[in-house]
Amino acid sequence: MTWERLEPRMVAVSLTWLLPPLGSTLLTLLLTGGDLNLAAVITLGAIVLTFVVIAAVFAVRLATTRFRLDGDRVELRSGLLLRRHRTVPRDRIRSVDVTATPIHQLLGLRVVRINPGVQAGAGRREVVLDGVGVARAESLRRLLDPGDAAPDTALAVLTWRWLRYAPLSVWGVAGVGVVVGGFFRLLDSLRINPADVGFLRDIWSGLTGMPLWAAIVLPVLIVLGLGALTSLSTFVEGWWGYRLEVTGDAIDVRRGLFSTRSVWLDRARLRGVQISEPHPLRWARGARLNAIAIGLGTSEDRSTSNRSALLPPAPRSEAFRVTAGILQEEPDLLYGLKLTGAPRAALRRRLSWGLGGVLLLEAPLVLLGALLTDVLLHIAWISAAVLVPLAIAGAVDAYRNLGSGLHGNYLVTRYGTYNRRTVLLDRAGILGWSIDQSVFQRRAGIATFVAMVGAGRGGYKIRDVAVADGLALASAATPGMLDELLGVP
Repeated sequence: MTWERLEPRMVAVSLTWLLPPLGSTLLTLLLTGGDLNLAAVITLGAIVLTFVVIAAVFAVRLATTRFRLDGDRVELRSGLLLRRHRTVPRDRIRSVDVTATPIHQLLGLRVVRINPGVQAGAGRREVVLDGVGVARAESLRRLLDPGDAAPDTALAVLTWRWLRYAPLSVWGVAGVGVVVGGFFRLLDSLRINPADVGFLRDIWSGLTGMPLWAAIVLPVLIVLGLGALTSLSTFVEGWWGYRLEVTGDAIDVRRGLFSTRSVWLDRARLRGVQISEPHPLRWARGARLNAIAIGLGTSEDRSTSNRSALLPPAPRSEAFRVTAGILQEEPDLLYGLKLTGAPRAALRRRLSWGLGGVLLLEAPLVLLGALLTDVLLHIAWISAAVLVPLAIAGAVDAYRNLGSGLHGNYLVTRYGTYNRRTVLLDRAGILGWSIDQSVFQRRAGIATFVAMVGAGRGGYKIRDVAVADGLALASAATPGMLDELLGVP
């Protein structure tokens, strides 16, 4: 089969690198009333020069990249001075990820990521075709999907009632902090004093004219409101048109408004799922669901991962239903789940961690207060009165969330306090065990057992379990694997 080029329209994508310097120039002119000082000129000149270099490199990469799909493999050649040739056998392809940024959509282009069935370094071994036409991207996806039969009824589709779970995340507030911090860094890089910016000066004057409690509460409410709005916008953009289908022996997820994503996963490479319940979601009886599969990479089982996400923040009951459908089990799979809790030694460890952290924070205040001023001593005891109960509550919650057990064909482990995670691992996919013990764990008679799998982060922990109980659980989960360790003939 002949070699194909990426679309020449991809040259226009490199022009997006010009947007930051143009935006910086316009913002600087706005803030300074049309005057640019020498530092600002040098900064903008460096940005424009960087753009020119990146655009040139981009053009060379586009001109030297070729790909082809023949009967049994996918090949990609790229590079001018350093030639690179990647080959992925078609029978080793375990997922196909088709994405498009707003610029790609505007130009009618797609990014196709072909992931081999390799866990270590999966992100570096995947074949990335950045700049394929829409029709060609879909044809590649159908050709590379060995189970592309007529799709079954969708397992899950977007329900707008789930939108109420979107604000229950700290990421929206964090996004506001990133934007504000980036703005002030820009001012600093351009040598602009924030006091010289009119609207910032007006905001400061307004806050100083308020009572102290209002000057504190109002900014907090504004940040929380902006964070909630950011989370809602992110949810709509990321999960618009969400549809989870079972296609033959594969899992097919499509979603996105401006940046679209279509992920195909080979079910044969699925090793389990992870249900995540951050505190705000847990209070609202909501959860997230992610796949643990070969070829996605070692960090792609995190709850906010784009590639492994199977479900947006949704009711916990919906996460349970979709989990059963993905694993092809009975709908009530998780409703009869019973886990064995951790021994009391695990609680003592978490209490010592929490209180030890408070001690590390308070010790400098007490020391400096004794040497310098009583004000720091008052700050120390007031903060301790708040932090100690929080540390104890967090330790107790973390202890209560610990649990493990066998449930049908799955090994289940649960852990976490701010973000409680319940992991279901296919027992047939467990490759081995690691038993870790610190000095303090040995004294307490407990250990951390790690089930090793060739997917996700590579190993999933059963934390602070009694050694005898952990050995019994591991032996029951993988019969015969620990016989030599246990002295079984």
